Amino acid sequence: MQLDAISELLHANNGQVTRRQIDQAGIDPHILGELTRAGKLERVDRGVYIDPAIFEDNMYILQYRFRKGIYFKDTALFLHDMTDRAPGTYEMNFPQNYHPTKINQYPVKVYRQNLAWYELGAELVKSPGQHLVRTYNVERTLCDILRTRDRSDAETIQQAMVSFSRMKNKNLHRLSEYADIFNVKDQIRTYMEVLL
Repeated sequence: MQLDAISELLHANNGQVTRRQIDQAGIDPHILGELTRAGKLERVDRGVYIDPAIFEDNMYILQYRFRKGIYFKDTALFLHDMTDRAPGTYEMNFPQNYHPTKINQYPVKVYRQNLAWYELGAELVKSPGQHLVRTYNVERTLCDILRTRDRSDAETIQQAMVSFSRMKNKNLHRLSEYADIFNVKDQIRTYMEVLL
């Protein structure tokens, strides 16, 4: 019975299951250790297990481990298919006074955001492993790649702006609002006047 329930969870979550999901389903958590020792599950991080036959989704694992993190800048561009460069280091944004423990053990560049702006534009998108992760919407991401001290490189910015200009569901009004908030209106206008 419990094995069937775990199989259903693995199937529903593209081959991954978390300790939290096991607890919520009322399954004895000790079975995770038993299945891991038997080679039927692989523990990839604290509280995260995968079917050994599937692709390990690092973005989902990081999101699970650091729940307050929101994928940011070039990592967000990758999640929105606006750049062809897969991130070697993931960029995550956290609330200003939050300090994630042991994050330096992972390939993550940490940013901190004023609480008033931290949630602005956050949404769920599918990772390459088909799991939902938090990132910023396209319009917020365009502003972020222009406004931060370590701006994205010119080629990445150009590729993202061209990609945005070709989108059918782009929201120019929202882009304009965010550009005002983040003080990048002139830069955004310059790109959009050329591309639209």
